[in-house]
Amino acid sequence: MSAQAQEVELNPAHPDTYVVQKGDTLWDISAVFLQSPWLWPEIWHANPQIENPHLIYPGDQLNLVYLNGQPAITVNRAHPTVKLGPQVRELDKNKAVETIPLKDIEPFLRKLRILNKEDIDLAPYVVAAEEDRNVSATSDLVYVRNLKNARQGDRLAIVRPTVIYREVPTDYPWETSKTHEIESIDWHKSSDHTTSAVLSRFWKKYIDRTYWENVKILGYEVADTGVAEVVRVGTDDINTLRIIEVDTEVKKGDLILPLDDFNFDPYFMPKGATVNDDNIRVVALNNALFGSGRRQVIAISNGSAQGVSVGDVFSVYSPERTIRDDVMHPKEDLKTLFKPSKAMVTLPMEYAGHIMVFKTFENISYAIITEGNRPIKMYDYVKLP
Repeated sequence: MSAQAQEVELNPAHPDTYVVQKGDTLWDISAVFLQSPWLWPEIWHANPQIENPHLIYPGDQLNLVYLNGQPAITVNRAHPTVKLGPQVRELDKNKAVETIPLKDIEPFLRKLRILNKEDIDLAPYVVAAEEDRNVSATSDLVYVRNLKNARQGDRLAIVRPTVIYREVPTDYPWETSKTHEIESIDWHKSSDHTTSAVLSRFWKKYIDRTYWENVKILGYEVADTGVAEVVRVGTDDINTLRIIEVDTEVKKGDLILPLDDFNFDPYFMPKGATVNDDNIRVVALNNALFGSGRRQVIAISNGSAQGVSVGDVFSVYSPERTIRDDVMHPKEDLKTLFKPSKAMVTLPMEYAGHIMVFKTFENISYAIITEGNRPIKMYDYVKLP
């Protein structure tokens, strides 16, 4: 059911007034008043007389009222933002209530980006380091190939390839399968596919199968690890860069990209998602091998190309499970010896939690788990809330 079709249902324990506290988030405040916090835009009554009417600040008093018979939230701002005399008192936007805690998602905003195949094919890369070093650190020189239009003094990002996101057929033979699930693997610039996976800084995965060709790639993820400066422009497709700062050692195969300007609005409003796809899946878990919980970050297998946008709220469900009914058909039941399918039953999907998207790429989105009653796992289904 889409958000547009849902009726606003108040939290049975809602107050009539609430004073915003330092450390509150918009999601938490929404949950104080609503059963479904993502329907907050349906009841928020922005007062046009207030500067920045869509922002909420500590000290604001929120009032639950009824307008034309429908619930609405109005704000009473005790601290003025209008000119009272020779001075103007302005609200510091940085103190406004964030939708979700920025500290929980900032590494994913600042450090990670997802590229498409063309980006990867054209990306400059570290081909060698001075004195044939295997790893390089701050002040070391590295030699970069395929860097076009370089100018001395240009500063560029050093990024480390981390994960390929692929859509993977689950049934064999894969070429004729119509059933798909999503999976991710670690990758390197030097190879289109790898046969092993290791724990990375951001995502922890448990993957034990090799990869094959002719499957859809959803994106190539890279992590920003440092900054380098062009010190010598070459004439033979090789430019020399000096490492200015770095979080980890630079290696051959690391990519060189433009610096990524950090531009993120932490004051977006949550809203019910509208993208309805039968096979949106959880494709990566942050800091968890087998399941993630509230305020942890996950990646899902749809992005801006499919219409997903920042603020979208989805529900997550564990997949159906097919088991043997060993109550009615124990293993020694001869009736099912030649027809084992008669003993099988399918357990339904179960709700695991809600997630909210905070960053989108072409075919992948990052989301934070806002609430749930069981761990969210790899391959869980992502549905409309």
